[in-house]
Amino acid sequence: MADGERLFVKCHAAEPGLDERQCLEMFEMERMGLEMLREAGCFRVPAPLATGRLAGGAFLAMEFIDLRPLRDMRLLGERLAAMHLAQGAERFGLESDNWVGATPQPNSWRADWVDFLRMRLEHQLDLAQLAGEDGRMARELLERLPSFFEGVEVRPSLVHGDLYEGNCAADARGEPVLFDPALYWGHHEAELGMVHFTGSFGPEFAEAYHQHIPRTPGFDRRSSVYQLYHALNHYNLFGRGYLSECSRLLRRALC
Repeated sequence: MADGERLFVKCHAAEPGLDERQCLEMFEMERMGLEMLREAGCFRVPAPLATGRLAGGAFLAMEFIDLRPLRDMRLLGERLAAMHLAQGAERFGLESDNWVGATPQPNSWRADWVDFLRMRLEHQLDLAQLAGEDGRMARELLERLPSFFEGVEVRPSLVHGDLYEGNCAADARGEPVLFDPALYWGHHEAELGMVHFTGSFGPEFAEAYHQHIPRTPGFDRRSSVYQLYHALNHYNLFGRGYLSECSRLLRRALC
């Protein structure tokens, strides 16, 4: 800027299936997600400053943080557990729909987590239009979904929603920094779906996280469901290269 201050500005051009209005909506919801992460107080998060239209798209301006690779995975796990354990909403969802990548993400409030998760999965499956055996397994999964949560108490946690190595870093002091959220109030285990799907963070992160939030019975089967959500989203965004992963996760969840 003229006074020497540095900002970070994200831009997105309109494209087929994503017009200028939607580009602006996407950044406005990202701004809200950043503000909510900042209010939670567990991580350093860049302060969002402005959103607006550009010719053919939109922008989001935010605080510039000099980022470098995150090394302290144990600290990341501890901070994430603290955020998930904090009290907040009494229902699952968010006041508005938002986006995961360039895919619209429904957030209609639900009192029951299984109802919310079914809505989310149905949305991705409607976009994917899986056929044959994959389609049959998807229908079976939706029917059996309540059984994955028998005996498990699920309460709303603030969830980043798209957490992996590409959406976090460290500042100059080594403090974890989170950005690019697809935020909502959900089951804390859902956060780990993207972590496991991408193979991010490693054993020190997992050990630190689960010291504060232990695994409960059925964790691995539910992990397959939560990974499936992101695998379907990648299939819908990037194409058939992710179909085999969707098939694998469906079989694993139903075994």
